[in-house]
Amino acid sequence: QPHYFLADRAYDSEEIRKCINEETLAFEQIPLKTRAKNGHYRLNSSTIFRPKIYSRRMNVESVIFVIKQIFSGINFSRNDKLRNKETKLKDVLYNFYRHVQIF
Repeated sequence: QPHYFLADRAYDSEEIRKCINEETLAFEQIPLKTRAKNGHYRLNSSTIFRPKIYSRRMNVESVIFVIKQIFSGINFSRNDKLRNKETKLKDVLYNFYRHVQIF
């Protein structure tokens, strides 16, 4: 289970923050939009937000970019269950690919 959710400013909404906090019990690391002034989770997130953790978001974005380049960014499965399995398979293959490159 994740400890943090990293997302950019476009995902700043009260509904997304509520879902992250209540269903996953993780800390969201989403910067506030400049005009965001209401919402329990939005106002509370300013005390939880840690710029040092949020700066690691670039690493996640880089890995996703490489996976899309190597295995194509297209997911060919038609339903959600198979789509999730295909994504997990690409993640495993990427980890194997990196392991072979290192050793």
